[in-house]
Amino acid sequence: MTTKYFKVTLLSDIILNQKAATEGPNKTLDFIPGSNFLGIAAKELYDSLRPEEALYIFHSGAVRFGDAHLAYRGSRCHKVPAAMFYPKLKKASEELYISHHTDMKALDIRAKQLKQCRVGFYDFTTVEAVSVKAETTFAIKSAHDVNKRTSKDEKMYGYESLCSGSAMYFSVELDDDKYAETIVKALVGSHHIGRSRSAQYGLVEIEEVKSYNEVKSGQSQGNEVAVYADSRLIFIEDETGLPTYRPTTEQIGIENGDIDWERSQIRTFQYAPWNGKRKCFDTDRCGIEKGSVIVVKNVSKCPSESRYVGSYRCEGFGRVIYNPSFLEADTTGKAYTRLCEKTEQGHDKNAAREYDLSSPLLQCLLNKRWENNLENEIMELVNNWVEANEHSFDKSKLFASQWGTIRSIAGSPSSTPLIDQLFADKVGYLTHGVAKEKWEERGRTKKLEIFLKDRKLGSDDATRRLALVNLAAEMAKRCRKEDEK
Repeated sequence: MTTKYFKVTLLSDIILNQKAATEGPNKTLDFIPGSNFLGIAAKELYDSLRPEEALYIFHSGAVRFGDAHLAYRGSRCHKVPAAMFYPKLKKASEELYISHHTDMKALDIRAKQLKQCRVGFYDFTTVEAVSVKAETTFAIKSAHDVNKRTSKDEKMYGYESLCSGSAMYFSVELDDDKYAETIVKALVGSHHIGRSRSAQYGLVEIEEVKSYNEVKSGQSQGNEVAVYADSRLIFIEDETGLPTYRPTTEQIGIENGDIDWERSQIRTFQYAPWNGKRKCFDTDRCGIEKGSVIVVKNVSKCPSESRYVGSYRCEGFGRVIYNPSFLEADTTGKAYTRLCEKTEQGHDKNAAREYDLSSPLLQCLLNKRWENNLENEIMELVNNWVEANEHSFDKSKLFASQWGTIRSIAGSPSSTPLIDQLFADKVGYLTHGVAKEKWEERGRTKKLEIFLKDRKLGSDDATRRLALVNLAAEMAKRCRKEDEK
């Protein structure tokens, strides 16, 4: 078996509704289903393949396009397991229990009123699991009347979408590496996914990566196995051909054993997929939601590697992890893994983004933010200086004129440093002539020099000139107002 790894970056907002309905409130998925990547590959390759090749790649399950999960520090995040519980009125980061390792009927546990973890993705590659949240935005759009060139009446839609800039990882597994490079070439590049692709939504960039970190299957503890649903699972009954929420042990990849339904944590889903080729809805998909945990007891042998089980594996359904490390607990049921927020400096704790610092646009925005911060600091220094030293200057046209000259000197480019232009012995503007006598009174020259050498302004001459331009303008304005009175 061959596995190819990919990173997908959202170049624009994308819409991946949880349900196909267009009426009523609709939430977006916080991951990208593997069916989207299968669709991209099919669009690029289907017409050029022989029927048997197309059947093998896109319909047999021999090639499995996995779901894309949020990326964080080179790791693919995982949905929080439904087996994790925390006490009411507390946070999951403070106290956490694994349900199948805990006696949920014990009086002390019942008194805690445990609540189930259901939402969010975490980087579980370390004991300190970091929360990584997909940023979303909401917009109201209307249909366009091409004849009247206006919005259509009664055609308003509310769209929740994943924000651009997010980065995700996914993989493609192949039983035979014969078609590996063909699929890589079809996936790599810019593509559109999701709804409203003809508008401003859906643009993504896919690139191949060597690998990324993710949680692997672990060893069983005794004769018990915890099966974690890394993707959504769909199982079909052999007798009826209908979907079922109660799979057998063979269907989840374990040769023998008994499923302990009382200690398992199952969440379900149902939706009707839209077939873009036939322009219609397919049969409803009913299955077990991502993050569910199935506990199997009396197992003689635990699978050593993660695998795909059930139906629709080519679209990313059915990936399970056996005994993942984040489901381990002590004898009291407390989890060894600790859930925590992203709090390190320089990162938004709720965002899942990976930035390309070489991007010209990002560099422009960073420079703009730096300029705004510098401007705010300068204005704060100017205001503080004016309030503290305004009384030292006579309110007259003379000082207003001199402040105007100082502003002109600071605003004019020169190879001579500003400090020398103003304070150089016998040649500086404030050290000779009419200005010298007036500015030496009450230590005015010294106060201005201290302002320009403030450590917050640093030693950059351009920053000092910008600060003095603002200071001179404010002082000249105040002198004129007082003189006019």
